[in-house]
This record gives sequence, structure tokens and C-alpha cells, in this order.
Amino acid sequence: MNRIIFLLLISPYLLIAQQHEGNRNNLEHDPFSNYRWMVNGMERKAWVYMPTIEPQEKAPLVFVWHGHGGNATRFLRKCPVHKFWPRAIVVYPQGINSKSPRDLKAERTGWQNEIGDYNDRDLDFFDKMMTYFTRLKIIDRDKVHSAGSSNGGSFTYILLQMRPDTFASVAPAITANIGQKKHADLNLSTVPIFHITGQKEYGFFKQKKLIEGITKNRNSTLSGVWQNWKNTRLYKSSQGDLVWYVHPEGHRWRTQDTALLVDFFKSYPAN
Repeated sequence: MNRIIFLLLISPYLLIAQQHEGNRNNLEHDPFSNYRWMVNGMERKAWVYMPTIEPQEKAPLVFVWHGHGGNATRFLRKCPVHKFWPRAIVVYPQGINSKSPRDLKAERTGWQNEIGDYNDRDLDFFDKMMTYFTRLKIIDRDKVHSAGSSNGGSFTYILLQMRPDTFASVAPAITANIGQKKHADLNLSTVPIFHITGQKEYGFFKQKKLIEGITKNRNSTLSGVWQNWKNTRLYKSSQGDLVWYVHPEGHRWRTQDTALLVDFFKSYPAN
């Protein structure tokens, strides 16, 4: 019955779906649906987990961005936010062929590597999705979050700069790239950050430098560990707390860390 109620709730937007502004096609990944949007003349896609909600209930909204060379189907299994936060709407967007420092010919899928790349086509994609879910009037605008691994983590930092008033908290992982070459010009909004780093990865010291830059910029104070996790450092600041979590492995997303980022999101909603 609740599912029927939800469908009735979104029925005014079925015309939008028919026009590819959020076309919802049920495929084999139940309870996921494949949504499609036309963005600047190109079809963009995302797997979406939609919880069963009561009428008038508002749900958190989480965007989860895969890394360069990855895809949304595999990453929703590696980073199953929906399993740890079943009442949230979770969006796993699919990247398209994009260049990176290790893929100059753009032979693999991903996201813009810097602010302005490809005329910010992935920012436009995000805006299209955000507009769609906002119009449904079922999201809690104080609980919108973004997480991403590697290139997806970089894009999360780009979103934090370019859409500063959107997120309650973010969780970029295994990246030192924030979409601009000079970290000295950091212009991050006062949004809490949960940054994940692999101790053995090649970019460890670059990420360490990034963390030092953010915490200096925010006049942060090291306040011990976060929620008794020994591999974390909590930097408190009136300009936004930062938690740096360093796991003992390399440049990879660890499924087990999904629970940590969800706990962080739940701990840092917007006011």
C-alpha cells in the first residue's frame, strides 16, 4: 500500500518522465530503478534507490559518484549506502567518457576532473537531477549529501565549491584533487567533510597536504578521534568540522567503510 501511495504522490511528474526528464525504467536491480535525463542534448543515467515512504514524509538524498573507469552498477555494490540508510533516496549516477591525468584520450568513464572541464557538463547533470528530486517534494533539503571515490571524490569537492549551499555534509575518498590546481585558493563552503585516505596509496602525502590546507583555512583544532574510531582524526571548526579517516590499504574503495560515511552523514545534517 505504501508503494502505491508513493506512486500516486509522484504522478504529477509522469509527463516529465515521458519527456526524459527523469525517465524511470524498472530493470533487474530491484529495488533500484534506472533514471534517464536529457542534459544539453545528451542522455545521462543513474541508478536510484527509492525507499518506501509515508505521505508527507521527507527523505534524505545521497549522491554517490564512482571513480574513473568505473560504473554505477558495480559501485552501488561496493558502496551500498542504501543498505546502511534504507530510508534515504540514494542516487548512483553513471559517468561518461572523460579525460584524466592517466586517461588523456578519455577512453574510460568518469567525471570532469577540474572546474570548467567539458563546459561543466557533469555539474549540469547534477543540477538536472537535483531539480528533479526537489520538484517531487519528498526530499529533506537539510539532509542532502554527496560521496565519491577517487575521481568521484574529486567531483564531490567540485560540487562543494560550485554548489556550496546544497549539502549538509560530504564524503570524498582517496583523492587529492579538488578541481583546481592551487590548494592555496581553497574556497570550500562551511560543510562538514569526511575524507577517506588509504595509507598505502600513491597519493597519500598529497592528500595529507590537502587536509592540512583545509584545516588551516578553517582554523581547525585537532580534537582527538571521531566516535572512538582509532584511525580517524577529528578537526573541529566553526567553519565546518573535518574528519580524516586513514585505512591501512591502498587506492581502493572499501565496502566496509560505507557504514562510517553513513554515520557521518547522520551526524552532520544542516541546521
